[in-house]
Amino acid sequence: MKNCLVLLTKTYPFDKGEEFIEDEVPVLANAFSHIYLIATSTASTPVQTRKTPENVTVLHIRAAAVKRRLFSAALPYVPFTNFRGYAEQNEQKAIHGALKKRAYLAYFTAKAEAVYREARTLLTGCDLSAYDGVTFYSYWFYDTALAAIRLRDECTNKSKKAVSRAHRYDLYADRNALNYLPLRPYLLQQIDKVYPCSEDGRRYLRNLYPEYQFKIETAYLGTRDFGAAPAPTGQPLRIVSCCHISPVKRVELLAQSLALLKDSGLALQWTHFGGGDGLESLKAYAAEHLSFMDAAFAGAVKNTELMTYYQTHPVDLFINTSSSEGLPVSIMEACSFGIPSIATDVGGTSELIRQGETGYLLDCDFSPQELADRILSFSQMSKAEQDTLRQNCRRTWQEHFCGETNFTHFAAKIQPSA
Repeated sequence: MKNCLVLLTKTYPFDKGEEFIEDEVPVLANAFSHIYLIATSTASTPVQTRKTPENVTVLHIRAAAVKRRLFSAALPYVPFTNFRGYAEQNEQKAIHGALKKRAYLAYFTAKAEAVYREARTLLTGCDLSAYDGVTFYSYWFYDTALAAIRLRDECTNKSKKAVSRAHRYDLYADRNALNYLPLRPYLLQQIDKVYPCSEDGRRYLRNLYPEYQFKIETAYLGTRDFGAAPAPTGQPLRIVSCCHISPVKRVELLAQSLALLKDSGLALQWTHFGGGDGLESLKAYAAEHLSFMDAAFAGAVKNTELMTYYQTHPVDLFINTSSSEGLPVSIMEACSFGIPSIATDVGGTSELIRQGETGYLLDCDFSPQELADRILSFSQMSKAEQDTLRQNCRRTWQEHFCGETNFTHFAAKIQPSA
């Protein structure tokens, strides 16, 4: 069987971001005869920053081209005309009397239409009919999922399907400022399968849309095996955090918690990986309040650099202070190296962090003092107790979050004839 995969991403393999796709693509390339990978929102002259296997054809849609199509669609006036079936009763009820929701829906459908049209043009030169089957795979349960459905519907192959992963912003409507994500019932009605990256996400979607529960299935992401990290030896207590600095990540709460440990007598070292608009203000806070300890800000780094850091530097704790998550790959990576975590109990985080076994969970609305106390408590644990946590982390990763295993199973599930 010669099967083909059309994979829709945001920017991967261009620029930075979507690092968690990097380990999946080689496994998919082994499972499909050919992959057409379409990055749907790139710069005008993008530079490919990540290598892909030989049987992957990389295509891209310029963000500027999508914007031009948006404006040409008379955006505010045609919220339901871009796709058939959008004026279904459920969606009209969801946006009734809410102008912001109506504008959001209009934008969403117009953007999906623009991505679909650009992708269709790119695929014109690709002979999909040469394959026994085609799978259209959207990495996000958002506008690209809608585009994947439309591409599937126009595909002439007898064996075909449209599938999507779902993560956080594209999954949890209750974490959205409008408490609304467009066209959820329509997407679930039309798509062949959606794969939330956590059990929490699966339960969330199934509870909201029980009539489509047979289409909703958990598919864990995974990371590569780089071995265990070097074991820490004595002080300082070495803490790592890793995320793009944005309001939802709340890295300032970690900084405030560390500041409360000034007179604890605990020697501390904190390294943060990740850039963002809040980086400079975080550095300024550290300069003023964390001068008693070693605080380093590595900025945005390649995933390979982060993995090398874990391989060569002992780390005692990984800390995540997000107010919202799907299933954090950053914690998954730390877990693979045997590094315990302290994190907020949001999204699917508890599927990685088992209280007192692989780390410790905090309430979403924790106070800096609570985190400071937990860090201090961890530092007072015996070496044997800390070693047990590290062993549990490594075992949990091996059993549930090994990338090669998870991606191989996923590739089999999304075959067009599966």
